[in-house]
Amino acid sequence: MGENYTTVRKELVERLSSELVGPNYPRESIKGKPLQKYLCGILWPINSGLAMEENEQGSTQGKETHKEEYESLAPLSKAMNPSTVGLSFLVDSNISNIYVTVRFGMYENVGEKEEWTRIPYEDMKQKKINISASINKRQKKCIPNTDSVFLEWITRPYGDALAVSMFLVNRNYQAVDEYDIDHKCVFQPEIVVEGKGSYPFVVRQKMHRKDECTENDNANEDTWYEDPDTRSNNLLFRDEVVFGLGHSISVHWDLVSRDGKKADKLFTRVIPTYEIPMVIPPDWDKGGTLDMKQLAQMKTGEEIYQALKPLCVEYGKWIEERKDEIPFLSEEHGKTAEKHMIACSDSLRRIKNGLELIRSTNNSRVFEAFIFANQVMALQRSHTEAARTGGNPDDISAVWRPFQMAFLLQNLEGLINPNSDDRKMADLLWFPTGGGKTEAYLGLAAFTLGYRRMKGSDDLRTDTGVSIIMRYTLRLLTIQQFQRAAAMICACEHIRKKKPSLLGDTPFRIGLWVGEKSVPNKFGDAKNMIEALRSIALGKRDTPIDVSKGSPVQLVSCPWCNHALVDEKDKALFLKTYKVKGKERRIMIYCPNKKCDFHAQNSKEGLPVLVTDEEIYRLLPDMLIGTVDKFARMPWKPEVQNLFGKVKGEVPGWGFVSNGNSTEEMSNIKSVTTNNTIQDSRRVHPPDLIIQDELHLISGPLGTMVGLYETAVDYLSSLSIDGRKVGPKIVASTATIRNADRQIQGLFTRKAKIFPSPGLSHKDSFFAKQRPLDETPGRLYVGVFAPGRSMKTALLRVYANQLASTPVMEETSSRKSIDPYQTLVGYFNSLRELGGAVRLIEDDIPSRMKALERQNAQEQKYAFKQREYERDVPELTSRIDSADIPKILKNLEQPFYKEGPNKPVNVLLASNMISVGVDVARLGLMVVNGQPKTTAEYIQSTSRIGRTFPGLVIMTYNWIRPRDISHYEEFYAYHSAIYRYVEPISVTPFSSRARDRGLAGVMVSMARLGHSSMTANKGAMSLQEDDSIVEEIQAYLLKRVRDMNAPRDEVLEDITKRFNEWEEVVQKSQVVYSYSKKEAVNNLLYPLGQRQKGVFKTPGSMRDVEVSAGIYLRRD
Repeated sequence: MGENYTTVRKELVERLSSELVGPNYPRESIKGKPLQKYLCGILWPINSGLAMEENEQGSTQGKETHKEEYESLAPLSKAMNPSTVGLSFLVDSNISNIYVTVRFGMYENVGEKEEWTRIPYEDMKQKKINISASINKRQKKCIPNTDSVFLEWITRPYGDALAVSMFLVNRNYQAVDEYDIDHKCVFQPEIVVEGKGSYPFVVRQKMHRKDECTENDNANEDTWYEDPDTRSNNLLFRDEVVFGLGHSISVHWDLVSRDGKKADKLFTRVIPTYEIPMVIPPDWDKGGTLDMKQLAQMKTGEEIYQALKPLCVEYGKWIEERKDEIPFLSEEHGKTAEKHMIACSDSLRRIKNGLELIRSTNNSRVFEAFIFANQVMALQRSHTEAARTGGNPDDISAVWRPFQMAFLLQNLEGLINPNSDDRKMADLLWFPTGGGKTEAYLGLAAFTLGYRRMKGSDDLRTDTGVSIIMRYTLRLLTIQQFQRAAAMICACEHIRKKKPSLLGDTPFRIGLWVGEKSVPNKFGDAKNMIEALRSIALGKRDTPIDVSKGSPVQLVSCPWCNHALVDEKDKALFLKTYKVKGKERRIMIYCPNKKCDFHAQNSKEGLPVLVTDEEIYRLLPDMLIGTVDKFARMPWKPEVQNLFGKVKGEVPGWGFVSNGNSTEEMSNIKSVTTNNTIQDSRRVHPPDLIIQDELHLISGPLGTMVGLYETAVDYLSSLSIDGRKVGPKIVASTATIRNADRQIQGLFTRKAKIFPSPGLSHKDSFFAKQRPLDETPGRLYVGVFAPGRSMKTALLRVYANQLASTPVMEETSSRKSIDPYQTLVGYFNSLRELGGAVRLIEDDIPSRMKALERQNAQEQKYAFKQREYERDVPELTSRIDSADIPKILKNLEQPFYKEGPNKPVNVLLASNMISVGVDVARLGLMVVNGQPKTTAEYIQSTSRIGRTFPGLVIMTYNWIRPRDISHYEEFYAYHSAIYRYVEPISVTPFSSRARDRGLAGVMVSMARLGHSSMTANKGAMSLQEDDSIVEEIQAYLLKRVRDMNAPRDEVLEDITKRFNEWEEVVQKSQVVYSYSKKEAVNNLLYPLGQRQKGVFKTPGSMRDVEVSAGIYLRRD
């Protein structure tokens, strides 16, 4: 059997619909009551005022009788059962007649007590309805062969059109003492409305017209038509229109006219579906080459120029073709389109400039660094792919996608020339998830690393130091990206060993800089953890280890050859991999594969990774990957200044020391080397590049604090060149964002440059194009709406249905084609909701699957089979220990159809922690519990599946929440233009509350880390000795305030107040920054959320909150 993933996915959807809605056959007979069997698409008697009572867990308990195989019945308090479904739409005012088809079924109890037979109703097939006969009057027609089911409608004038609302109504009545009402319910309702070639239905939602805007808006040509993002989206999604709105049901449309403004057919769906096409980079076949290996072997810049010139030529042609289309657009769209083309042309100019820099003989280091970047990325790609597939790296191709190469080229000028205007910009890589953003900025990172090592410098050291800072908001994302970036650093080190004269003698390294709950920050703690793990491996310890304080074991497989570094089945393997070098105070990680470059026999240091803060501060990894929260430690930890190049000097055998060396640190230096004198006191070059991945997550309160602390990061990373401060190059990436200009200005005080610049349609930006569904299957979204039933019942039925389907499908489809759907990812909007699902997984779902298997019969369309799985379901939430994350990710990669070192996962429960950074190619099935809070979160979370194989997302809506109901009723319209509905986000770094929480910490960070005289703990006393420091920090802060259009006078008042408070306490007593045990010495800082024991409350994390306040009720 061949692999046909779309066939498997289609059957899974049919199985779901068959069980939740029915029918299996038009005149089916079922065992048990229909209300117990079916969950969705039910019209109840009009006065059945209360919903079905059901076991909140929806437990079936695996009883033998058919009656108890379904959840029990009775009311949920004050929840109405729907008795109608319908749709609303607009028709041309000159249309009088439309054609309506109504389909549904009702069930009768015949023969045996538990046997019910379906009676299909299709007698109103294509009935002609005169909708204009009576305006503003409700009309109705009784469905033939019934006396209580009606088609009802009302027509109202609506501008130059007619608005029609049409409903299918069950007007059966339930007697006061009547509980057996299955025969009075309507099942599987469907309404089809057609024009029979007249195309009567017009667009329901029209764009705003210029004459609808306010007089004030008209006064400004740039603002008359909504905000820039709205204007842009209106242009890009102008073809994605809405023809209908559902009422307690979803509406689809078909047979749209050529101009896209009219439709000829509307129809309702109980289980709506929409397949979002993939927007992916096109294959390159326009000449030249994007092959990394070929580019890496070229001898001159001219060769590279000729190889990449076709990319510029074709992009230029595409721009001109789009410009030719602008005259055919409306006035409002035309103005927006012109701005889009200006941005595209500017992007092309920058790409050409980058190519000319490689070609130029004025700076050969650019050419050499570009060759290095291609060598690195070719090795990284081939080794990563070989590790995934088990192939030979030499046989695996490595080709840039066009947008990746263009992004690299257009950023070269800003990287190598600090005086360039490009350095003042923040480049935002805006690309759909799974499109290759990570490889794009890793390629830029590889160029940066190579160029820094090659260019040399007399004043500042470039042979070492942190060159790149990559920041994330979530530890899961940070850890996974650390694993991916480690492969790139391994490639850098592999090349450096062969070319030390060009790239220096200092190893390329990568550091993981995160909180102590993820990784022990101190060498001693990491040492104790590894020694405890080694004791377990040797069989000397049985008690489990507390990993809540973090674990240094963050790599479970070698990033270079993919050989396992830890193995639960072979605990002795750990003895060969993670080793403590007590004399050097190092944690070394060695690959056990003797053929690997990073085996102990081939590399003294092993894998070039650093995971403890102590090692990071003294060895300064070239690439630093960390969470944004970690930067809140700047005012507390003087060693952080080393990361920005502000070192005291280098001690041979130890590494770099800071100006704030404590007695403990000096003691550690002496324990490692006898020669503890500083031999090179030159400052190290500060970071060249800052990469902020998943920019959309830097928003709200977190984004506000990040933006405030970014002032200190920019200050410490900047160099004075020709009398002005020049910061590092900044790039960011996201797949979902709105108001990017304002957000980037608020975070970095830089102008945003979005790449790829949008064209005239969301389907084509040259670098990314929407693929036809018949060529590349998209991600299929399916809606489940079960009014009157608890969410747990809906979840139980969906989970059991999907889990019990795949074992049976192995009889007709290959195991490989079923594998993407063998792991069900359950997504929850809160930990409370997730916790409720754990019980379902452990008890109720296995019972339900068992019941499904017992129902198998010849007349049933689909059979089911109970799947056995372990009840201890893994999670990806904030509740799990960081040490477990790498193992869970490895298990998720393990397919069901072949044996491997890891255990395949049946069910994974996840919170929004999974919504970014999880890149597991084989995942294909997700069930979402309730509409996520934002569209961005919805896109990000559901994009975790279907990255390689056709994805299936089952959306279970909560019928109690109006927002969920709205999304269900507009399912088709929402998903057809989903990126249009991404919500705007904002950051306000210098707002009063932000200043109250973080301004003092920022000021202390700038003073302490930026000036050697103030770095030591006692350096807090030095403020009064140098007024120039105060003046410089104040001026820098106010410039940033001005660039953000923040309230200058208020900020100046707060800055002055805090400096005055600092000076006052210095004049009165001895002051240290923190942690003094002497009563006579005051602390300048004390943790936010604790009782005051210092001058300034200062957060230790960007997410810290104020101390809790108790509330007591007093009885008078």
